Amino acid sequence: MKPLITAVYQQDEATGFLAWPGDFDLDRGDHVEEVHLASGATLEGFAGDGAGGTFFFCGEGGEERPVLYADSEGCAALVAIGLPVLLRLLLVLQSEIIA
Repeated sequence: MKPLITAVYQQDEATGFLAWPGDFDLDRGDHVEEVHLASGATLEGFAGDGAGGTFFFCGEGGEERPVLYADSEGCAALVAIGLPVLLRLLLVLQSEIIA
């Protein structure tokens, strides 16, 4: 089974919809500053937004890992448990923006 992030990345319509109005860009996985967890678990940046924020997978594993969002001002928060949940949240938020 192909990872979800790869499937989304290969669909121009999906990546376009996530990029606008969602401001979720799979080509922006690098964060401006170093980000680390107090536990020492690894962080893997995989997407970002226009304001300089980055989405990270936390710890070891695949797309089921928790997703942390770190903004460009030094704040961070757990936003989803796994990529499927994050994408559902983004799609719901976007549908509210469009409506």
